[in-house]
Amino acid sequence: MRYLPVSRKEADKVTHDINNVWHKRFQGEEFCVIYTHSYDIDSPSYDYFFINHGFNDYEFLGKRPTKDRR
Repeated sequence: MRYLPVSRKEADKVTHDINNVWHKRFQGEEFCVIYTHSYDIDSPSYDYFFINHGFNDYEFLGKRPTKDRR
């Protein structure tokens, strides 16, 4: 599977999003995906793929554009 790179700025934002739901969705999971969407029409939504090493310790593999799920 091919991924697009994740910038440091994006990783910081997505890390915050993951931390907000970590205990409910990602605790104990190793390979994870989180969907995020943008309210900006010119900015696509993405699925972010990451390896979970524990709370606030994520290794981003990349991202893929996805259709908005609103």
